[in-house]
Amino acid sequence: MEKYRFNLELTKGAKDQLEKLQRRTEAASLTEVIRKALAVYDALQEHVAGDWELVLRHKAKKLEKPVLLV
Repeated sequence: MEKYRFNLELTKGAKDQLEKLQRRTEAASLTEVIRKALAVYDALQEHVAGDWELVLRHKAKKLEKPVLLV
């Protein structure tokens, strides 16, 4: 697999968010967090483009909330 190196300029909030996701998911690196996030975002975008609707459903309360992707 061909690899590329990027330098990212992030706000402190974005850096903190990446680190929080790394801890929560036990990812080996921030790169792994970004790679997984891109895969999820790509899959969601494909489904929404394919006429699917993205909805969050609360387990206990049975409430639904539509999610808009930006």
